[in-house]
Amino acid sequence: MNLKEPKLLKNFFKSYQDERGLLNPIIFERLFEIEDLSDFILKFQLMSFTENANTFRGFHYQRAPFQQAKILIVHKGQILDIVFPAENLTKQNIKSFDLNCGDVLLIPENYAHGFYTKSANTILQYLLNEDFSFENYTGFNGTRYIQKITGKNKVIISEHDIELPLNDKLEGLI
Repeated sequence: MNLKEPKLLKNFFKSYQDERGLLNPIIFERLFEIEDLSDFILKFQLMSFTENANTFRGFHYQRAPFQQAKILIVHKGQILDIVFPAENLTKQNIKSFDLNCGDVLLIPENYAHGFYTKSANTILQYLLNEDFSFENYTGFNGTRYIQKITGKNKVIISEHDIELPLNDKLEGLI
C-alpha cells in the first residue's frame, strides 16, 4: 500500500437496512482503483462483531517482517478508531476517526490500531495484505488512554488486551 498516513473514505458505500437486516454492497474494483491501494494484495480477511457499546479492542499490530496494511470497513455501528505509528508514537501522530456504517479507513503497515464502540452490535471487516502471525502479533495496553479520551471509567476490555505491555509515550499522554 502506497500510504504513509491513515486515510478515511467517508460514506464509501451505502448500507441498505430493513426489518430483515442489512445489505452492504461494496464495489472492490472501485476501492482498489484508489491510488494509495494500487499495490495492495489481499491475503487475509477478518470479520469483527462487538456486541456491546463501550468496548475497546486494541491497540494491535504485527512486527516486521509480518506487518499488515489494513482496509477497515464499517458494516454496522459507530466507532471511535485510533491509529498511530507503532514505533514512533508522538501526540501529533495519533489519529482519531469517528466512523459509521459505510466508512472505510486505510491503515498503513506498522500502525497500531484500536477502536472503541459507540454503539452495540458493531460489525467490522478487515482486508489485510499479510496473513495473521501469532508469533508477531502484539500491541499496547490502551485501557487508561481510552478511559481518558472517552470519559468512561468502565470500558469493556479483554484480558488479552489488558495484559499487553504499557507504552510509556501513550501513558505520558494521560
